[in-house]
Order: sequence, then C-alpha cells, then structure tokens
Amino acid sequence: MSDTDSKSATPTVYAPKLYLDEPDRTAEALATFRPLESCRYSIDYLGDSTNEFMECDCPEERTLVGDDEYINHACDENSDCINRLTLIECVDGLCESTCGKECQNQRFQRKQYADINVFLTEHKGYGVRAQSNLEANTFIYEYIGEVIDEEEFRDRMVQYDERHFKHFYFMMLQTGQFIDATMKGCLARFCNHSCNPNAYVNKWVVNGKLKMGIFAKRDIQKGEEITFDYNVDRYGATAQKCYCGESNCIGFMGGKTQTDAASLLPHIYSDAMGVSASQEKKWIKIKKAEGTLNDLKNKNENGENINIEFVESLIMEPCDNVKDVTKVMSVLLQCNNKLIASMLFKRLWLTYNYEDEDDEDKNLKQLLLNQVIKLHGYQCFKNLFQLFQDNDDDILSDIIEFLYHLPKSTKNGIISSHIDTEVKVIGDEYPDLLEDCNKLLQKWDTFDTYTRITKKDISNVSSTTSMKKLMDQRRIRLPPGWEIIQENGRPLYFNREQNRKLIDPPISHSDNNKQPVSLDRRNRSLINRHNHNNTIKNNSEHRLGDKRSYSSRDLHQSEDFVKKKKRIELEEQQALLRAKEEDEKREKERFQQETERRNILNQIISDVGKSKELEREQSLKLEEEKKRKHIERKANSQLSHLEHKWEKFFASFVPNMVKKYNTDVNLSHDAIKQCARDIVKTLSTKEAKRGSNNSPPEKMDKYKHEKVKSFVNQYMGKFIQKYKDKKFKTSHAS
Repeated sequence: MSDTDSKSATPTVYAPKLYLDEPDRTAEALATFRPLESCRYSIDYLGDSTNEFMECDCPEERTLVGDDEYINHACDENSDCINRLTLIECVDGLCESTCGKECQNQRFQRKQYADINVFLTEHKGYGVRAQSNLEANTFIYEYIGEVIDEEEFRDRMVQYDERHFKHFYFMMLQTGQFIDATMKGCLARFCNHSCNPNAYVNKWVVNGKLKMGIFAKRDIQKGEEITFDYNVDRYGATAQKCYCGESNCIGFMGGKTQTDAASLLPHIYSDAMGVSASQEKKWIKIKKAEGTLNDLKNKNENGENINIEFVESLIMEPCDNVKDVTKVMSVLLQCNNKLIASMLFKRLWLTYNYEDEDDEDKNLKQLLLNQVIKLHGYQCFKNLFQLFQDNDDDILSDIIEFLYHLPKSTKNGIISSHIDTEVKVIGDEYPDLLEDCNKLLQKWDTFDTYTRITKKDISNVSSTTSMKKLMDQRRIRLPPGWEIIQENGRPLYFNREQNRKLIDPPISHSDNNKQPVSLDRRNRSLINRHNHNNTIKNNSEHRLGDKRSYSSRDLHQSEDFVKKKKRIELEEQQALLRAKEEDEKREKERFQQETERRNILNQIISDVGKSKELEREQSLKLEEEKKRKHIERKANSQLSHLEHKWEKFFASFVPNMVKKYNTDVNLSHDAIKQCARDIVKTLSTKEAKRGSNNSPPEKMDKYKHEKVKSFVNQYMGKFIQKYKDKKFKTSHAS
C-alpha cells in the first residue's frame, strides 16, 4: 500500500471551525434589539409549571476557599439532587432548610452564563462564540424574550413576514405558548442553527415558571460557534436556506419544506427513550428506499416537532441502570405529550416486568424502582393520571398496577403530591378500576408518615436536651441515603431505600474506626465526676492547710478554729451528697433513655417482621403470576405452531384458486399475491382456534376443498367489486 493509500485509510477526526480572529461585535449586536434581564409575560399565567415546588434532600456542604470565604457544594453537578436530576431549580427560602443558601442548583436565577460574545458570520448574520473552553452539559445561556400565547404568535409571524424580517426568533415554551426574542431578548437569540450542533435546549422549572436553557452538547473549544438545532425547538414563518456547512446538512431550516431528516425527535426525548442517532439514520434510509420520505412531514403533536410514525415504530427497552431511570423521570415529570409519555412509561413497565434470573437482577430492579420513587415519583404519576384520565383506561390500569408493586416508602410523598385524590377520582370514573384503586389506597394507608427535621425546626425549638443532641447530630455528615426524621416527638435516623430506622447516627465506612457516641458520652461523664471530686478534695486540703499554718501560734486550740473545721467538714459532706444525687439522677436518665431505646428497637423488630411477611406474600403472588404467564406463553406458542402448519397446508393450493380471477379485471401480480396471503391467513387462524387436536390432513378431501373454494369465491367477489367501484370513481373524477 502506498503512503497516499495509508493516509486515506486513516479515520478523520472532526475538528470544529474556530473564529478566534473575528472582531467582537457584541456592542453592535445589542443595538439591534432591546435587551431583557428576564422573560416578560404578556399574560401572568403564561409559563406557569403544573408541578408544585419540591424541596430537595441535599445537605449543606461548605468548604473553605479563602480566609473567610466558603463555597457551598450542595446540589452541584456531581450530586444526587433530585431537583437537579428532574430539571428543577432549588429556591432560597424554600430549599434553604436543607441545601442552604447559594446552593449550586440556581444557575438560571443567578444568571451564571458562560463567557460568550457575538461575531459576524459570512452568510448567517450575527453568531455566538465561546470565549473559553466549555465542558459538556455546561449551562450557556437562558433563551429570554416575550412570552406570548398562540394567537399572538400567529399574528406576529404574519407581521414579521410582511416586514420582510430575514431572521426569526421564536421558540416554543409549552403547548400554545412561545418565547419571542425578535424585538426584545438577550444574546442567546444570536445562536445559529446547525444540522450537527454542539449545544441543545432543555426546559427547566425555576420558581414555578418554565425556562428554556441552552446547554453544551459536547466539549466546546474557545472560539467555536455555539449552535443548536432549530428544527427541534424553534419556529419561523417561512423556510430558510441552511448555511451550517456540515456534511449532514439538509439544506433548509424551519417552515413546511423541511424533511424528516432534520430531526425525528427532540434531543431530550430521544435521550430518555434510548434512541440512538444510528436508529434515526436507519429509519430514514428505509423510508428513502421505499420512496415515502418526501411524502412525510414532521407531525407536530402539541406543537412539538415529533415524527409520530418514527416514534410508533420504536421498540422500548427496560431501564438498565439508575441513569436511564433518571432520564425517563426527568422527562415524564414535565411531559404533556401522550405519545411520548406512554412510550416512556412503557420503559418503566418493562423494568418492573423484567424476569429476575438471580439475586443480582432482583437487587438491581429494587434499586431502579426505589429511584423512581426518589425522583418525585408520586408527583410524576399524578401528572400521568391527569394526562390519560379522559380516554386511556388501559394505561391507567397499568399505572395503578405499577404503583401497587413499587417498594414500600414513606407516606410523605403521597400526601404532598395528592396522588391519592387522583386515584379516588379514577376509581369513581372507571368502575372497572375501582377495585384496583381501593387496593392501592389500602396499601398506602399502611405506610408511615415521618416529619423530616430541618435546620429551621431546630432554630425554632427551645434549647432542650434532645434538641442540643439533635444539633450535635446535625453537624455529623450522614452517609448517602440517610436523613433525620421525627417520630413520636423523638429524632431518628431513617433510610428510605433500606427502610431502616436508627437511634444513633449511622456510621459510614470511613468512620468504622471511631468509637460509638454513647461510649464517648459515658467516658466524658466519668471524667467530669472524677474532676469534680478532686476539686472538692483539693479545696478542702487547701483550707485545712491554711489553718494548720496557724498551729505555730497555738491558734488550733481556739474555739474559732474548731467551728471553722466543722463547717469545712460539713461543706465537704454536702458536696459529696450533691455529687451522689447528681450521679443518681444521671443514672436514672440513662435508664429511661435505655428503656425508650429498647422499646423503639422492639418496634423496629416488629415492623421488620411485618415487612418480611409482606415480602413473602408478594413473592408468592409473583410466583403465581410467573406460572400463569408461562402457561399463557406455552399455549400461545402451541397455537402459533399449529397456525403455521395450516398456513403451509392452505398455501399449497389457495394461490392457484385465486389466479383465475386475474382474467376479469386485470389485477396486478402483487394484488393477487396479497389476496392469497390474506385468505391463507384467515383460514389458518380459524382452523388453529378450533383446538390443538385439529391438525391439517395429509391430503385435501373433497368436502374441505369445496368449503375453501366457496370461501375464496366470496372473498374475491367482494374484493373485485371494491376494485371496480374504486376504478369507476377514479375514471368518473378524471
């Protein structure tokens, strides 16, 4: 092989174009519109989120970075913050009882934008470039503008088109609501379209309002233009030529002339559904081969750019890991598209119905279902109930069954989300589901309700011994999954995933070498008592020593000395008596605490016993369900095998019977073949349903032949009549 050949065989690495030498045009660009600090709403309710605010469980984590400067790492990119994972920002004053002020999940509120500026492109007008290297998933900018309803959106599209505006700046916020950054907006309006973008748009809930943020799709280099796909998130009055220059460019963006090659699904949906770029390309290739791609248009449901035919062709897979569950839940929590919601719920349903092969599979399934609950699961399924409440009783039944088999949790999430109210409504509206709804509500009634103790609770409570103890415990860094709750007026440590309660703080792996808190407390008590007695003894000796110094003057025989000595001895006796009383009091308190602890442990043991009994019952039910499904699969397999035998039997002579009808109306060869297939399929299904003993004969008897012939005559007679009617209508219309 020559040097030239070897070089051509080397795979090329994608190198983005950099615009480091282009002059900064930011000031010039800002003069072309009115800058806004935040979105303006033409109607107050526009942009409102249907989800109630949710407080995260992240602890405050402060580290010293200077002499007196601290950084709070709570809810940062590497945390398991349920708000951040489900695209909700924490809010000061509402979340500060846990994660604290200045948590890292407030990027929209604090306008923590990336370092960008505006430059002038060759064909696309202004563009936005990065002023520093940006890591993947970095928050770049909020898309800010005027939030308007659909009627105003239609009017403005016509106005801008009549005024011959070259560029459009509409972005859909939610069904019937749009952000218009044409006249008023921010620098994000200058982000151009690309068929191979390096950024994407995500919808976040910020203080009750929906916000659109631009995020890095991959690592972005300094000087690289920031682009995203308009066909996913942006709308214009007419189609425009695309100048992105990428190898996969489709030529146009926006408008009615765009093809399905532009985008079959928004980025966040395809990510949650587990759809890869190769799947999209394969589907487009098949449609091109069939010659039907140009006839397809992006079918918008709820105003979103979604190709329904592509989505319906997808086969969902169960979630394999916690990351998959997180992606699904983050979309489901805000999704109002029935098709997407049903496909994503199917992933969760398949995860729950996955057949366990060993203990590892069971543990993984339990972990994933716990993650569903943790990520605002009850709020999410309440939204699904409302979405499918009108006409989808099948999926409602599946959701109820799924909720029933979720692991046991606290009742707090059920109460705060009001999902129990939705279940009661569904039971009233769908009598067929009433029994399942009541069964689910009865199960939820057995759950315990806990009060999670926060820093606000501590600051508002008087300084009692238990609260002092709680404040000391609050300073201890709890292992992941643990939180402080209050039960019957006493603080406890609770782990929702493990369903465990502890009196003393749980010890993480890094604290294994530390002594228990109770031992430290006992040692401290003994040391204090010893020091107290020594102090009394030293004081008495000091006083006696002072008096002995007068013995050289013979004062020890005086009456005054005797009285003082007796007083000192009395003080010593009283001090010893008080020390004894304090010891007895401490011992009594310790005994009471030990008794309370023993009672709680007995209650925990009782709860564990009930939980194990419930697990055994559920295990038996699962075994019965598996047996039933096995029998059904076996029966279906036998039926399918028998049906296949009959298909082979009828296929040996039915096509010959059908061929003779070709002479009358000149049916095409494909039409004749399709008719023969349909007849064979119909006859085979009928014969197979008669029973497993009804196998096809080795030879066709006269009776069976006449019966099949009669059926073929009837079928082809109807088919030919329809064909003639259609042909007549076509010729008459022409």
